[in-house]
Amino acid sequence: MQKHENKVAAQINLIKLPANTVFEFEIDQNTDWVKEILLEMNENATDKKPEAYLAETSLIIFGEIEKKNKLDMGEFLIVRATIQAEYATECVRTLKPMKVNLEIPIKICFVDESMAKTELFEGLDETWVENDTYELYFYNKRMANFQEMIHEQIFLNYDQYPVLDADSRLLGVDWRAPQKL
Repeated sequence: MQKHENKVAAQINLIKLPANTVFEFEIDQNTDWVKEILLEMNENATDKKPEAYLAETSLIIFGEIEKKNKLDMGEFLIVRATIQAEYATECVRTLKPMKVNLEIPIKICFVDESMAKTELFEGLDETWVENDTYELYFYNKRMANFQEMIHEQIFLNYDQYPVLDADSRLLGVDWRAPQKL
């Protein structure tokens, strides 16, 4: 099996990928669509504009993509990757600036949207293929929306309520146990 190194576009054109060839990739915020996601991740930090955090934060996506074909599934795309990020935000308790690290392993299978209503995939959000379980995404007109999938995976794991130090006591808050009368 051949291996190729490649950057990944926001939309992956399945027509341009040879079958049964593994494409290794690594992209970061130097890729425009990845930068857009990182800017959105930094929006909750309020002491600077999200753009000002780009030099202090990072978003790296690396892994491999492989196009396959099966009789019952047709043409499909396998993505095995890791998303690593460090983004700026602020503590929901103290409103102090902080950074959060994410590491998200992903296993995705893109299948043609015409298969979504078939008995094989209807109502499912994951599938068993290539001897493993993969989250299920659908592509349209042989174009897989890679950016949308990455965005969704990040924001499913994004800490909406980050706390800088969960065990610290806040000034002005009485931490004594409530007493019963």
